[in-house]
Amino acid sequence: MGLLGSVRQEQGMVRKSLLVLLAVAAVGFSFLGLRDLRPHSQDLGDYLQVLFVSNGIDLSQEDFLEPVEDPYLAFAETLNLVPASAQSGDRINMREARRISEQFLAVKDRLYLDGLYGKIDMHEHYQVTGNIDLFLRALGCFGISRVVLLPTGLPPDNRFYKANWAGLMTWAKQYPDQIIPFCTIDEADPHAGELVEQYILEGAKGIKLIGGHPYYYDEPLNSQNMYKVYEMAAEHHVPVLIHGELINIPEQYDQLDQVFSDFPGVTFILAHYGVTLMGGIHLDVIAGLLGKHPNLYIDLSQGGFIRRYLSYLKEDPETIRNFVIQYQDRILFGSDVVLSIFTNDLNGLYQRIRCDIGACQEARFTCEFGAEQGLDLDREILRKLYYENPKRVLGL
Repeated sequence: MGLLGSVRQEQGMVRKSLLVLLAVAAVGFSFLGLRDLRPHSQDLGDYLQVLFVSNGIDLSQEDFLEPVEDPYLAFAETLNLVPASAQSGDRINMREARRISEQFLAVKDRLYLDGLYGKIDMHEHYQVTGNIDLFLRALGCFGISRVVLLPTGLPPDNRFYKANWAGLMTWAKQYPDQIIPFCTIDEADPHAGELVEQYILEGAKGIKLIGGHPYYYDEPLNSQNMYKVYEMAAEHHVPVLIHGELINIPEQYDQLDQVFSDFPGVTFILAHYGVTLMGGIHLDVIAGLLGKHPNLYIDLSQGGFIRRYLSYLKEDPETIRNFVIQYQDRILFGSDVVLSIFTNDLNGLYQRIRCDIGACQEARFTCEFGAEQGLDLDREILRKLYYENPKRVLGL
């Protein structure tokens, strides 16, 4: 055999060796895959209980704002570890058990264990570049199991809201038990009423009007065009969340006063305390509307003005606390986060929500802005803000 023949023979042996190694590897991977698919020795409910208890989380039915059968399964659903359709007796395999454990351990140190699980968040925004999977994980850390998402666009005419709405409905179909979609429109659009009805038929559970914001304000809130929108809300029995500027744009007070009077059967929500924490604490202004209109609620969300809100809590916590206590049956919780490519960060989302939760629940707390002072609300009041009031507004 010549030199060339020897080389070819060696190459053939190498190829055969490689084929053998590949075959062995394939068998090994197949074996590992089959091992992953082996049934776990526990059903889902038992597995979750052991997982949580072994990590220092003991749960009872009293820890939840709504009745639950299995608190460990309900907690896993809140953390988005298992689908809402899961049952305690479901059989799981080794791969599913490992995934649940890994996802739980990734957020374990962030969990806010307050025994108020099943909260409903009434005010967050969604844009098509936002990561809702990530956001649901952040919300779950605080026991928030459902969230109202608003597909608002950019000023001055709410541009891109239609694309945001389409994207939001895709997510809502994926998470029907977690996402509560509201629709929005351009208030100056002469077809606003028709569009609202279309979106309600597509699945909107409420309406968000951002036209009262100074950057968007080009249509009086009591215009003939807006009355078509309110008529749709009345006909379809859905709430209307409004950004109204009672201090910056004083004319809106009379506009909204008229709207609330003319549509007593519609539930209205004024966002951000009616923006009455602006240039001082002016809660008496929003109190005037709350006292006159039983169909009016407010939310506590602050969005980009969270630092200003926290400064007012330090300056005069008792005035704000007494207001919340007085109107505890008419107040809703929210953060006003805008989900977009700029906020797709778990730690950033977590820290932002931490500020709002701490502001409600604690006398002193620390969030991304440092040491802060909160309202330190009683558990029964928190129950109303987080669950009973949202449930009533949404007709759940």
